Amino acid sequence: MSVNYVALGKRISYFRMQCGNITQEALASKINRSREFLAKIEKGTEHPSVATLVDITDALCISIDDLLIDSLHYSVSTSNTELHRLLLDCNETEQEIIIRTAKELKATLVSLGI
Repeated sequence: MSVNYVALGKRISYFRMQCGNITQEALASKINRSREFLAKIEKGTEHPSVATLVDITDALCISIDDLLIDSLHYSVSTSNTELHRLLLDCNETEQEIIIRTAKELKATLVSLGI
Protein backbone atom coordinates (compact mmCIF):
# COMPACT_ATOMS: atom_id res chain seq x y z
CA MET A 1 0.00 0.00 0.00
CA SER A 2 1.34 3.43 -0.83
CA VAL A 3 1.09 6.55 1.28
CA ASN A 4 -2.02 8.66 0.71
CA TYR A 5 -0.31 12.06 0.82
CA VAL A 6 -3.57 14.04 0.64
CA ALA A 7 -4.93 12.20 3.69
CA LEU A 8 -1.56 12.59 5.41
CA GLY A 9 -1.64 16.34 4.81
CA LYS A 10 -5.18 16.61 6.13
CA ARG A 11 -4.21 14.78 9.31
CA ILE A 12 -1.21 17.05 9.83
CA SER A 13 -3.51 20.05 9.45
CA TYR A 14 -6.07 18.48 11.82
CA PHE A 15 -3.52 17.78 14.55
CA ARG A 16 -1.97 21.22 14.07
CA MET A 17 -5.39 22.72 14.80
CA GLN A 18 -5.99 20.35 17.73
CA CYS A 19 -2.65 21.35 19.22
CA GLY A 20 -3.81 24.87 20.07
CA ASN A 21 -4.51 26.19 16.57
CA ILE A 22 -0.82 26.31 15.71
CA THR A 23 -0.31 28.21 12.47
CA GLN A 24 1.52 26.71 9.53
CA GLU A 25 4.22 29.30 10.08
CA ALA A 26 4.65 28.34 13.76
CA LEU A 27 4.82 24.60 13.01
CA ALA A 28 7.19 25.19 10.10
CA SER A 29 9.44 27.18 12.40
CA LYS A 30 9.41 24.36 15.00
CA ILE A 31 10.55 21.85 12.37
CA ASN A 32 13.01 24.21 10.67
CA ARG A 33 11.16 24.23 7.36
CA SER A 34 9.38 26.97 5.41
CA ARG A 35 5.67 27.67 5.73
CA GLU A 36 5.35 27.12 1.98
CA PHE A 37 6.90 23.66 2.28
CA LEU A 38 4.50 22.74 5.10
CA ALA A 39 1.54 24.09 3.11
CA LYS A 40 2.50 21.81 0.20
CA ILE A 41 2.71 18.83 2.58
CA GLU A 42 -0.74 19.64 3.95
CA LYS A 43 -2.12 19.85 0.39
CA GLY A 44 -0.52 16.52 -0.47
CA THR A 45 1.60 17.95 -3.28
CA GLU A 46 4.91 17.58 -1.39
CA HIS A 47 6.06 14.20 -0.10
CA PRO A 48 7.85 14.64 3.23
CA SER A 49 10.84 12.55 4.23
CA VAL A 50 10.71 10.26 7.23
CA ALA A 51 12.88 12.77 9.11
CA THR A 52 10.37 15.54 8.37
CA LEU A 53 7.46 13.34 9.53
CA VAL A 54 9.33 12.59 12.76
CA ASP A 55 9.94 16.31 13.28
CA ILE A 56 6.24 17.04 12.69
CA THR A 57 5.06 14.32 15.07
CA ASP A 58 7.49 15.47 17.75
CA ALA A 59 6.39 19.10 17.35
CA LEU A 60 2.71 18.12 17.59
CA CYS A 61 3.26 15.53 20.37
CA ILE A 62 1.57 12.76 18.40
CA SER A 63 2.64 9.35 17.17
CA ILE A 64 3.69 8.56 13.63
CA ASP A 65 0.77 6.10 13.57
CA ASP A 66 -1.59 9.04 13.93
CA LEU A 67 -0.35 10.41 10.61
CA LEU A 68 0.12 7.19 8.67
CA ILE A 69 -2.88 5.24 9.96
CA ASP A 70 -4.39 4.53 6.50
CA SER A 71 -1.01 3.47 5.10
CA LEU A 72 -0.14 0.93 7.79
CA HIS A 73 -1.14 -2.74 7.69
CA TYR A 74 -0.72 -2.93 11.45
CA SER A 75 -1.10 -0.07 13.86
CA VAL A 76 -1.64 0.28 17.57
CA SER A 77 -2.82 3.85 17.21
CA THR A 78 -5.61 4.97 19.47
CA SER A 79 -6.16 8.21 17.58
CA ASN A 80 -9.67 7.26 16.58
CA THR A 81 -10.93 6.30 20.03
CA GLU A 82 -13.32 8.35 22.11
CA LEU A 83 -10.84 8.40 24.99
CA HIS A 84 -8.09 9.78 22.76
CA ARG A 85 -10.36 12.54 21.44
CA LEU A 86 -11.33 13.40 25.03
CA LEU A 87 -7.68 13.66 26.07
CA LEU A 88 -6.81 15.94 23.12
CA ASP A 89 -9.03 18.61 24.63
CA CYS A 90 -7.49 18.44 28.13
CA ASN A 91 -4.64 20.25 29.77
CA GLU A 92 -1.81 18.21 31.32
CA THR A 93 -3.38 18.04 34.78
CA GLU A 94 -6.75 16.93 33.40
CA GLN A 95 -5.02 14.27 31.29
CA GLU A 96 -3.15 12.90 34.32
CA ILE A 97 -6.37 12.71 36.39
CA ILE A 98 -8.32 11.00 33.60
CA ILE A 99 -5.54 8.49 32.93
CA ARG A 100 -5.12 7.70 36.64
CA THR A 101 -8.89 7.27 37.00
CA ALA A 102 -9.06 4.99 33.94
CA LYS A 103 -6.21 2.83 35.29
CA GLU A 104 -7.95 2.51 38.66
CA LEU A 105 -11.25 1.63 36.97
CA LYS A 106 -9.53 -1.01 34.82
CA ALA A 107 -7.88 -2.55 37.89
CA THR A 108 -11.27 -2.67 39.61
CA LEU A 109 -12.90 -4.33 36.60
CA VAL A 110 -10.09 -6.91 36.42
CA SER A 111 -10.43 -7.67 40.12
CA LEU A 112 -14.18 -8.19 39.63
CA GLY A 113 -13.50 -10.52 36.71
CA ILE A 114 -15.21 -8.27 34.20
